Amino acid sequence: MEQVFARAYAAHRDGRLDDAERGYRATLDANPVHVDALHLLGVLRHQQGQHAEAADLVGRAVDLRPEDAALQLNLGNALKAMGQLDRAIERFRNALTLAPTFALAHYNLGNAYAALGRHEDAAHAFDRALRLQPDDASASNNLGNALHALGRHEEAIEAFTRTLALRPRHAGAHNNLGMALNALGRTDEALQHFREALAVEPQFTAAQFNLGNTLDALGRHEEAIDAFETVLAQQPYLPPALFALGNALAGLGRHEEAVARFERAIGHDPKFALAWLALGTAHHALGRHAAALRAFDEALRLRPDLAAAHLNRALTWLTLRDFARGLPEYEWRLDALAHSEFAIGPSAAGMAHTSPRTPPLPRWQGEPAAGRTLLIQAEQGFGDTLQFVRFIPLVAQRVGRIVLEVQPELVPLIAPAAEAWRITLVARNADGSQGGARSAADLHCPLLSLPLTLGVTFDTIPSRAPYLAPPAAYRRKWRGSLGGQAKRKIGLAWSGRIQKHENRSMPLAALEPLFALQDIDWLVLQPELGAAEQAALDAHPRAGTIHRIGHRIADFADTAAIVERLDAVVTIDTSIAHLAGALGKPLWVMLPFAADWRWFAGTDESPWYPTATLVRQPQPGDWASVVERVAAALREA
Repeated sequence: MEQVFARAYAAHRDGRLDDAERGYRATLDANPVHVDALHLLGVLRHQQGQHAEAADLVGRAVDLRPEDAALQLNLGNALKAMGQLDRAIERFRNALTLAPTFALAHYNLGNAYAALGRHEDAAHAFDRALRLQPDDASASNNLGNALHALGRHEEAIEAFTRTLALRPRHAGAHNNLGMALNALGRTDEALQHFREALAVEPQFTAAQFNLGNTLDALGRHEEAIDAFETVLAQQPYLPPALFALGNALAGLGRHEEAVARFERAIGHDPKFALAWLALGTAHHALGRHAAALRAFDEALRLRPDLAAAHLNRALTWLTLRDFARGLPEYEWRLDALAHSEFAIGPSAAGMAHTSPRTPPLPRWQGEPAAGRTLLIQAEQGFGDTLQFVRFIPLVAQRVGRIVLEVQPELVPLIAPAAEAWRITLVARNADGSQGGARSAADLHCPLLSLPLTLGVTFDTIPSRAPYLAPPAAYRRKWRGSLGGQAKRKIGLAWSGRIQKHENRSMPLAALEPLFALQDIDWLVLQPELGAAEQAALDAHPRAGTIHRIGHRIADFADTAAIVERLDAVVTIDTSIAHLAGALGKPLWVMLPFAADWRWFAGTDESPWYPTATLVRQPQPGDWASVVERVAAALREA
């Protein structure tokens, strides 16, 4: 029978699996305890995807020859293919007990650990395999994957680079190196390696997908769309690619098209919570608030702890003036932004990096606290602070002492009001550390939580203005120094801080109907202008009526002193809008179609600022209509 076995083994080696199987079975019919026939028939069945039968056959061989490390290894391989990872690891470790220098056993052990998410153990196993076989490109690549999963990206890059030195056309290593480079913010290099991977394997879906995600994160949405459409040409029903394509379309303001992609993603994977979240966000951008709320509800049914869905639902409720549901849910911003999750609107998009470090103090819930010190911390952007400091006098009626912590750039402006309110004003430290006045507090409350804590409703928003005023020294600084001879002086701002998915910016050319108005000197209140904008203003035929003073503005107290001397302000939704409103200055706020929640929906008036007129886009992207309406109002004023 040994000749029958030998012929079967030769057939197996040559890839003639049917002949090999007949030979192995004939051998076992004659000798049921023929270890090599049991073993190799098990290997063959493993190759054919019959892993349970393979495990049985190789297991019988192991029982007959337990000291054979190769048998232990292949039994581990069959068990791993069955998803029985713990049992597989036991067999790989048995193999290494029998043969400590068995490099393949170290490698397969590492793969099993990686499949269980035990990346530290996996890295150790791959490292052992490489010490035994330094030229093993697969072990080097998998070591890089384990290190990347552990967040050890620099070491991962070294491993992937070593892999590519061994196998320069290793498409997987190029893709993996791109991911590690991305994790360190080295996006240009990452793009290069994703493209290298695709040059080797043009149908490499993962590399194409990663290329698209990187381009989208860089704001190169058109290129990202091309990449995602290539992925979908290969796998038309891949939910993550449909989701990513929707996000890229949304990044270009093409929300209707984005909705269709998100709905397709959900159709193929109804439990895709992030796609439900993105669908709600796109509906919100189109003004479909009821549809947005339904999508957020579904996202939260699937993932009740999804902070961004809670936050976006809150913002939608608040847009609809539903403070009773919106304000409690708005507290989720503190969790969503700590984890950099995305949320509706430009204000939300910029929150995370400006939120203060929460001190280890009890949260004030609005109860009387005479004799106690309350720390109130500003959060998010400058405009948010300017808008919500209006609540400080109401808080002062309930607590003994207030320490208000705000951005350093706002301290000179808020200082006179703080003195009048008899509170302590401090600047937030850049690192969020705790200063002396702050450390003396007994309680704390985030500034934007004050409406909830005070029980404010839409109808009880404090609307008295002005509630801020420029300091006397700044008034003297700007007295008689604005220039211009026209009858009216009007402040102007047409873009805010550029952020992801920013919709509060318009091109300078869109302002031509304003610049064409007679008898107006325009004071540009933006502290920074791009080189192209500077050049366009230099060459503008009415340059003499457009005054750029941003280089002379040191802080918000400067801006306040300028605004106080103006007849009115025209601005897009920026901190300047909140400043002008807080000063009680006549104000036109130019709003995108999906405006921030605090401007609400369906009204041209603001309960926050009685002197403001809200001018909204009639459809997404239509700034021309907005500017024409403002120009018409100024002609009639």
